[in-house]
Amino acid sequence: MLKYTSLKEKDLDYINFILRNGMVTAKQIMLKFQEPNIHRVYRRLKKLVDKKYLKHEKIAHKVGVYFGTLDARKLTNVSVTVPTKATIYTIQHDLLITDLVLFYEFQAAKQGVEFKYRTEREIRHSMIGEGDNQSKLKAYNAKRDRIPDAVFFFKSADGKVTTTWVELELNKKERKRYDEKFKLFEELLSGERIEEQPYSYDQVIYFADDAKIHKVINEAKQRLINANKISVRKIPSVIVEERWEEVMPSGSNGEEPGANTTN
Repeated sequence: MLKYTSLKEKDLDYINFILRNGMVTAKQIMLKFQEPNIHRVYRRLKKLVDKKYLKHEKIAHKVGVYFGTLDARKLTNVSVTVPTKATIYTIQHDLLITDLVLFYEFQAAKQGVEFKYRTEREIRHSMIGEGDNQSKLKAYNAKRDRIPDAVFFFKSADGKVTTTWVELELNKKERKRYDEKFKLFEELLSGERIEEQPYSYDQVIYFADDAKIHKVINEAKQRLINANKISVRKIPSVIVEERWEEVMPSGSNGEEPGANTTN
């Protein structure tokens, strides 16, 4: 396919990563692909925006994000939902989930553990499928609490895969919402494959920095048989304080690649 386009393999890698993760920053792309500098990232992103495969928006004069278009999805055949607009909440949520993906990806590489993931946009697309926007929105609203923010797969050296339902909580919900969701978790964590769920899960991890959220989650899980499989953690300080060098794989030193690098 690349023979008949002006795109390079790295262009498609960027597009795939952005489509899967929804909204990302140039800094996240630089980290993901271990690019030597941010200027190289901006040049490639500008080319993809000019070709209408990406959109760039700046929210509150501070956060600049990139997200894919329908043309990008057609080009790559990535099965995801495509965002149509950026809001402050959506941006913050998407960016933090991508930070968590990068954190565990880098940490796993250093520890020799295989790490894979699926995003909410991929899972939502597989659970809701095709149709007009109104019917898809109705289906999503009916199932939104049954769709994780992400799924992390950790494969240890002995081949055992731990499948993790990931939730990122930026705001505390009503206790009733947690009670209803935890009924689903009780079923999921009992080793049963529930209809419409693409996976059976070994554990649930909530990420939240608000102590009130930690309290309500720990209270809600107490009555469950599988309470020990549900945990709530703070967002890693490496993410919050931008100390990525502490988890980057060895060799990611920001040096320019060799002269034969064309992508």
